[in-house]
Amino acid sequence: MTNEITQQDKDNAKILLDKGAITQEQYKNICTPVTPTECFDKKKFISGLVNVTNPVLWAKEFSWLLNFRKLILVILIIGSIFGYGYWKGLKGKPVHFDLRGKEATIKLNEHYLKIEKDGTAKVIDKDGNILKTIRVKDIPALEKALKPVGMTLKPFFTAGGSLGATGAKAEVGFGMEWMKYYKLNFNSFITNIGLYPLGIGYKITDNFDALLGGGFGYGGDQRVFIGGKFKF
Repeated sequence: MTNEITQQDKDNAKILLDKGAITQEQYKNICTPVTPTECFDKKKFISGLVNVTNPVLWAKEFSWLLNFRKLILVILIIGSIFGYGYWKGLKGKPVHFDLRGKEATIKLNEHYLKIEKDGTAKVIDKDGNILKTIRVKDIPALEKALKPVGMTLKPFFTAGGSLGATGAKAEVGFGMEWMKYYKLNFNSFITNIGLYPLGIGYKITDNFDALLGGGFGYGGDQRVFIGGKFKF
């Protein structure tokens, strides 16, 4: 037995409305389906909290966690936080000049620039008193070169694996890094399996990044790529 209102029920109600047997409000109540209200189920709530043997619940949790959009947001947020701290640290680092272990003193206006044997540079007065230690932020050209945001346009080689409707596959390919944001960078690349318009890299070393990408296989299936990025 079902409480579903059929088209025949609606037609009959229209006939009754036309004959004046029911009111417009009654007709509306008959023809408007009732949306069921989901009640709080204590047993389901407790099961969802403590049940660690149900494979369906685990599948739901993994599908919620391993979502490409969520991974991008997490990477952006974490990368921004650590990137900001990394940039602030770079700006405050003393500048080092490689003079092969030698010292040098350069006359400025009324002061002197002294480069120590360890490569650090200080501004001193005529009596040798240290007035300032030169840091990255004190040299505009160097600070600009180390700025956290900017266009890069660097080619790279990539290798890794991907998941999609056609299964897991190993991939190799080439791409272009086109923008950086602190240690994060944004890329597009193509592989032997598919095309990835959006890839997010995280700088590990000067020549290697971890790379996460989203795109499409040549068969049309959506794919998620995880791998490494080797810059030329």
